[in-house]
Amino acid sequence: MYALGTEVMISGQGAEGAWEELEQLEATLTRFKPSKLTELNQQGSLNHPPEVLLEAVEHALEIAKSTHGLVTPLILPALKWAGYKECFQAAQVEAGLPPDVADWADVELSGELIRLPQGAELDLGGTAKSWIVERISRHLSGNFVIDAGGDVWLKREELSPIDLEHPFAGESCQLLLPPGQFGIATSSLLKRAWRGGHHLIDPRTSRPLSSRWVQVTAIGPSLCTAEVMTKLIFLGAEESLEKGYVYLAFDQQGQLWRYEESWYLV
Repeated sequence: MYALGTEVMISGQGAEGAWEELEQLEATLTRFKPSKLTELNQQGSLNHPPEVLLEAVEHALEIAKSTHGLVTPLILPALKWAGYKECFQAAQVEAGLPPDVADWADVELSGELIRLPQGAELDLGGTAKSWIVERISRHLSGNFVIDAGGDVWLKREELSPIDLEHPFAGESCQLLLPPGQFGIATSSLLKRAWRGGHHLIDPRTSRPLSSRWVQVTAIGPSLCTAEVMTKLIFLGAEESLEKGYVYLAFDQQGQLWRYEESWYLV
């Protein structure tokens, strides 16, 4: 099924309830169709916002705080400037300088109101997908797998083989996860990319980020955390990485590296 801007697969007992909640969450949080999020962005504030929007925005702001603003939902004006205005219909980068990314701390958030800084707009794409996946997994019991465009949240009582796709169509790398529950998040500069830009914005410059990496994967006990860690690697903030996660990255030449306090060729 197509959802969250990608192909989604849900396997496990209780999948019907998970699909139902997924559709409800996407209808509220998407920026590509009329929603409560687009209403907030257009008006700059929203009275009596739905609880799920409050929770998603609060989650995004908590991540912005913990990453000192490196992973922030306030990148939408810069993302539009870079050409990503409509879902997978990217245009060329606009002329002139990109708009500054507003300070996440200036967002007013309460049970009755969400108010954005002047000219600011929210894009929850950097945090909401993993948050939604973990949330809908509450409907599932026993062993399960949710795959949302390569971001995987799974629970298995046996060893789980995982294929790590090569970004340049080279030979894939197979990983073997022990029994347990894991999140596997992968971010790429090659997907949702167009001439002159891509969808990963560096809030320090308001421009599509530059990196030695083209694809980054993080594996650990939380898909939400893993998703954030991939972005920190792209932004060169390895000092902020959580311990207890596996970090893998393909460089511009297609070589695979692993991070353990420093980068090592695999």
